[in-house]
Amino acid sequence: MSCHDLKEGDTLVCEDCGLELKVSKACNCSEESACTEGGFDCCGMAMKKK
Repeated sequence: MSCHDLKEGDTLVCEDCGLELKVSKACNCSEESACTEGGFDCCGMAMKKK
């Protein structure tokens, strides 16, 4: 998952520790490839959309 996949109001959650990150402003990149493909990690694991 990259920032291009996230919309305002989406929440990412760490399934290990429970940390939650909420998107307050969506990415406005004009190209999908402009965003990182590395995703968002916490506790060594990829965070999931809630």
